[in-house]
Amino acid sequence: MRRLGIASIAIASLTYPVAAADLPVKAPQAVFLPFTWTGPYAGAFGGYGWSTSGGLDAKGGFGGGQIGYNIQTGSLVLGIEGDIAGGDISQTAQAVNVFGIPFTTAFTNDALASLRARAGLAYNTWLFYGTAGGGWGHNKISGNLGGIPFSSEGWLSGWSAGAGVEWSFAPNWSTKFEYLHYGLGAPNSFGTVPSGKVDIDTLKIGINYLFR
Repeated sequence: MRRLGIASIAIASLTYPVAAADLPVKAPQAVFLPFTWTGPYAGAFGGYGWSTSGGLDAKGGFGGGQIGYNIQTGSLVLGIEGDIAGGDISQTAQAVNVFGIPFTTAFTNDALASLRARAGLAYNTWLFYGTAGGGWGHNKISGNLGGIPFSSEGWLSGWSAGAGVEWSFAPNWSTKFEYLHYGLGAPNSFGTVPSGKVDIDTLKIGINYLFR
């Protein structure tokens, strides 16, 4: 009996590793870091702008690029963004007579730029924000008075403000929709033609690459 007991123990010890090898082994669980808007980004955008200030009825498209940096603390996101765009927000007035002299004039905004602070609230991969800062626009005024052409152009400075929503659809990519108003100019002149005040409203859609 003693020999039988020893043999049983020996057989059990030999078969135990095989049985243990058949037990399922749990794979280590993947660790997912929470999404954050913190970090630098760069991207491109396109949009549509219009102006009705000073009797204008100018409108047209534009496109450009932006760079920026965000810092997220909890759900609060603070950042800074700079952008520049080229376009054709313009209007050509019909010929009129001024004291019997034919007169035509045209207005064109062919560039917009801004440097703004951003502040918003993040909800998972969504960001709802407001923005405000400096704004610049390059405007041209040209025309013809009695066969004599005239023109003037220059950069007008002012402010810009608006709001938008941004969505990160992939780990390093986001898209945004933004409204931005530019209040440009002053009651002085650029070149030889009085500029007055030029307000430009814009709607744009863009895409960003988030560096992190």
